[in-house]
Amino acid sequence: MGWRPIYTVGPGMPQVGTLAFGVVDRGTNVLEVRPTSVCALSCVFCSVNAGPQSRARWAEYVVEVEALLSDLEEVVKFKKTDDVEVHIDGMGDPGAYPQLVELVEGAKAIRGVAVVSMQTRLYMLDEGKIRRLAEAGLDRFNVSIDALDPALASKLAGAGWYDVERVLQLVKTALEAGINVVISPVWVPGLNDEEMPKIVKWAVENGVGKGVYTPVLIQKYIPHKRGRRVNVRPMSWGEFWSRLKKMEKELGVPLIPRPGEYNIHKAPELPRPHRVGEDLEVEIVARGIFRGEMLGVPISRRDTAIWDRTITVVYGREASDSLIGRRVRVKILENTHNIYLAQPLR
Repeated sequence: MGWRPIYTVGPGMPQVGTLAFGVVDRGTNVLEVRPTSVCALSCVFCSVNAGPQSRARWAEYVVEVEALLSDLEEVVKFKKTDDVEVHIDGMGDPGAYPQLVELVEGAKAIRGVAVVSMQTRLYMLDEGKIRRLAEAGLDRFNVSIDALDPALASKLAGAGWYDVERVLQLVKTALEAGINVVISPVWVPGLNDEEMPKIVKWAVENGVGKGVYTPVLIQKYIPHKRGRRVNVRPMSWGEFWSRLKKMEKELGVPLIPRPGEYNIHKAPELPRPHRVGEDLEVEIVARGIFRGEMLGVPISRRDTAIWDRTITVVYGREASDSLIGRRVRVKILENTHNIYLAQPLR
C-alpha cells in the first residue's frame, strides 16, 4: 500500500454527492451518514476496498462533526417525517471516527430523527466508548462478525491482530448498556459456511435482537467492480434465499426480516440539481477516493445541503494533485440518488 492523504472535510464542502463521505439519501426515511472512510481492517471480500492493504484507493476522508450535523439537519427537515433513521455507516468503519459520540448525540437531538443506528465491526471501540454511545442515544449496532473461529475470523478480516473474542465481549457490553444489536455476517461460500449457524446460535443465546429484530442478517457475498474479490463461486440469489430458509427451519430462528420490521418507507428524495449530460464548471478541491478520481465542487452554489453537491470527476491516468485549485468544465455522467460522476471536458 502506498501512502494516501486523509482529507479533513469542513463546512465549505457539500456533504451530499459522493459515497465516500457525508449524507446519502436513497429516497426513504433512512439516511446514510458517513463520517469517515478510514478502516484498519482489509477484509478479503470488502466491497469498497477499504483498509491498509487497498491498492485501489488513493485518499481517505474525515468529516468535521459540526459540518456533518449542519447538513444532516437540513436533509432531515426536507424529509418532512418524524421517523427518520440516521444510519451511521460508510466506505470505512465509523468506529474509527474520533467524534462519534458527538455525532450520535447531535443526530439524536435533530427534530424528526427517531432512530440512530450504526454499521461497524466494533473492534476499535472499548467498553467505556460503548457506554458513552449508549448515553448519547445510540439505538442499535449492526455488527459485522463473519466467523467465530478466531483463525478464520482474522483471515477474513485481513488482519492477524483481529480478535473476534474481544468483539463478542463488546457485543455483550453493548447489550448490557441498552444498545440493541443485530449481527450481519457476510456469507462467503466455501470459506465460512459452517460458521453461519454457529453465529446464529451465539446471537440467540446472548440476547441479540432482544425479540425486536431478526437477530442475524446474513449478507450474500457479491463481487464488486472495485471491491476485493474472493476466489469462490458466488451464490445466486435463489440459492442464497433457499439456504437461508433451510437454516431457519433447522435452527428455529428467523433469518429473513419480516415486512415492516425496520420501518423503512419512502420519503421525499432530495432534488437532483444537475442532470445527466449537463456540463458545468467546478473547482477541483481534492483527490477522489479511488485512483483516477478527483473531487470537484460547482463554482455556482446555494450554500444549502438541499442543492449543493460534491462531484467525483473521473480523470483516469491524468488525475493528479496538480489539478487541485483549478477550475474545469465537466459533463455529468451519473446522478442516481444524487451520487455524481462526471468526466472532464477536454
